[in-house]
Amino acid sequence: MTGLVAGLRPRDIEIGQSARFEHRVTDDDLDRYAALTGDISPLHMDAHFARSRGFRGRVAHGTFLAGLVSRLFGVHLPGRDCVLHSMSVKWVAPACVGDRVVVVATVTQISVEAAAMAAELTITLAETGAVLAKGKVQAGFTGSD
Repeated sequence: MTGLVAGLRPRDIEIGQSARFEHRVTDDDLDRYAALTGDISPLHMDAHFARSRGFRGRVAHGTFLAGLVSRLFGVHLPGRDCVLHSMSVKWVAPACVGDRVVVVATVTQISVEAAAMAAELTITLAETGAVLAKGKVQAGFTGSD
């Protein structure tokens, strides 16, 4: 599986560089996340309840979306040697089951000497481009160069 994971080092990264992937939110995603975390709020578990509160269906946990950000850094940019230092996320709109979300990070700072980077992130709906979440991430690199 490591062949599918990027192995970028600080010297390989430039300001403005970005990475992205898409993910369709499924009932299974939310069921497994709820089982793992214990967050069984009916907004996340019951489509009828969520619709009765004005949503299109089951609402994805905000921290599930943050987990997709972790995937972006741990697999794509920089990948294998990444360790997240901090993440600041503002959730703007909900993602629901069936939504295809696009997770994007763009490097805003890189320090080869400190083996650290910062990036802006956005999560949008693939179909419309509507922003679901935005924020900033700081990450470091493990291992030697």
